[in-house]
Amino acid sequence: MASQWQRDNDDGPADRSPHFFKIILPKAVQEGKLRIPDKFVQKFGVDLSDMAFLTIPNGRKWKVKLTQHAGGVWFQNDWSEFASSHGVAVGHLLVFKYEGNSHFDVLIFDATATEIDYTLDDELQVHRIKDDESDDSSVEIIKQFYRGEGSGSAHPKKDGGVAENIVIANAFKSENPLFTVIIRPSYVNGNDRASLPQDIINYLPREGFNKDYTKASILPVKLQIVDRLWPVKLYIYERSGGSSCVVSAGWSAFVRENSLRVGDVCVFELIMRDGVMLNVHIFKCQD
Repeated sequence: MASQWQRDNDDGPADRSPHFFKIILPKAVQEGKLRIPDKFVQKFGVDLSDMAFLTIPNGRKWKVKLTQHAGGVWFQNDWSEFASSHGVAVGHLLVFKYEGNSHFDVLIFDATATEIDYTLDDELQVHRIKDDESDDSSVEIIKQFYRGEGSGSAHPKKDGGVAENIVIANAFKSENPLFTVIIRPSYVNGNDRASLPQDIINYLPREGFNKDYTKASILPVKLQIVDRLWPVKLYIYERSGGSSCVVSAGWSAFVRENSLRVGDVCVFELIMRDGVMLNVHIFKCQD
């Protein structure tokens, strides 16, 4: 499915609006705030006020306060409400398109690198915060940040290379079907399971499945890295809201033996050879 921005520009010139993207890391969820990239702030900060307007593709707008501290500019007050309303979690990717005057269009991609289904509202509304929480002085603080007058210096926030890994993974090409997964905390905490993109179900064979007490359809597969194999099982669940695919029964061994961590990006390449095989390409975060 084409994104909203792509659909809007199919018949027109290439979109020249500035963009940046953010990978949601555990610290952002814990602290309830999200840092705007310093390079963006240095270039466009004089245009920012103390309030940002975030618009998602269904047209709903949210009003989020901008704050400046720790040498950076952050989406903060009411950011947590925006994030929770759209199920934003660790491993999600958010793309911001700057429309000027503190207005951003936002696309949200889940941990499988798939754009989410945005909840439709009965009426478009602006999410407002109390007037007494607005502080015009923060506008000047942000402008000072660009001129180098702030108390903190501008240093890029290190994300361990997650963003670069997403770009590289999405650029990976193959004649075989590819499925991208960003490693989330629940995938590496010993639960022996991880979710795979739903689309993989369309490429699996119709035969070879078994059933168990969970009423899932189970297919034995192998994960491959170079010449080493890990036997696992795919569990396909059919629910009223749609199908889902989980890799388990051997996943934890694969995680442990390949030292997977939160934020690593895995590209699963589906190969039909002696049954179903998933050739795994891992793009790891830096220390």
